[in-house]
Amino acid sequence: MKRLIDAAMGRTEPDLILKNAKVLNVFSERFEEKDVAICDGRIAGLGIYDGGNVVDLKGKYLVPGLLDGHIHLESSLLTPVQFERASLAHGTTGVMVDSHEIANVAGTDGIDYMMKLCEPLDMHVWFNLPSCVPACPLEETGEILEAEELEPYYDKPEVLGLAEVMNSIGVIDGDEKLLKKLADAKKRGRIIDGHAPFLSAKALCAYSAAGVRSDHECTEASEAIEKISRGQWIMVREGTAAKNLNKLLPICTPPYCYRAMFCTDDRHPEDLMNEGHIDAIIRKVVAKGIHPTMAIKMATFNTAAYFGLEGYGAVAPGYHADLTVFSDLESFRVEQVYIGGKLAAENGRVVNPKPDILPDDPKILQSFHSVSSD
Repeated sequence: MKRLIDAAMGRTEPDLILKNAKVLNVFSERFEEKDVAICDGRIAGLGIYDGGNVVDLKGKYLVPGLLDGHIHLESSLLTPVQFERASLAHGTTGVMVDSHEIANVAGTDGIDYMMKLCEPLDMHVWFNLPSCVPACPLEETGEILEAEELEPYYDKPEVLGLAEVMNSIGVIDGDEKLLKKLADAKKRGRIIDGHAPFLSAKALCAYSAAGVRSDHECTEASEAIEKISRGQWIMVREGTAAKNLNKLLPICTPPYCYRAMFCTDDRHPEDLMNEGHIDAIIRKVVAKGIHPTMAIKMATFNTAAYFGLEGYGAVAPGYHADLTVFSDLESFRVEQVYIGGKLAAENGRVVNPKPDILPDDPKILQSFHSVSSD
């Protein structure tokens, strides 16, 4: 902390200075021409700084690293290493993962395996625990996860909460086993994600009263606005399979935009390579008339705020130095990505690609085949 303070004051040289940047201030929603001093993976200060390792951005835009509020890595049809290679170069520095697809066919072994594969990655991978395995009692996916099996995972620092509660009817009807999962998350002060298309009126009140705080299944602006008015956050989903952005564009403006973020849910390899990830959503939103500062804020600070990720999602003193650099507010072509103050990707390629790890456990390998064939 003292070294960070000294670097902020200019008493010691920071590890890195990104000079002459147009920095997005997500709090004032304005760009400011500043130098950014980075020390020990955190932002020390903004202003005029000199000395040490300097990268002159020559007036390029500098914004927080992009965050995906909800994604299934299995749906990308890629291993986590390959997913990082594709998405990190597009400015994504963190993703909120729900591994219910592999858990449906491999249970806790599948969750453990996905966590293991994500350990060496540069990008941040946070997990929300699968809440509905299976999604409903009629499914025959092969695995059943009860609250007792999920509860120990809350001790892992990468676990943020409980993932999409698809069985909204079970919540409303007071299913005791399902409510136990919600109670465990609430007891630990963790977030509970929702999944309740078309839920409205008293049923929505009951669902929200149980502690479910978000939804990524809205297909109409009126539905999203009602859910925001009942205390939920809305994840505007624009992925490979589901594309809801056009209908939800009205909530990308005040006052609703302050309770909204972006997610993909699923993103296939060809789309990641040809269009991008969260950066592609920002381009679409800006092209439709949403101010770039708000679009970027929804892709960064709002996501971090909803998930309680203190110190992420802003270019501000003391925050993690996860940063994205680009030259144009319309094309939003990502040129550099920093994670923890270190260059992680440049000009469409990751700097330190990790070696891929293929499944070697027969049960896990079979689960990958099952997910791919589905």
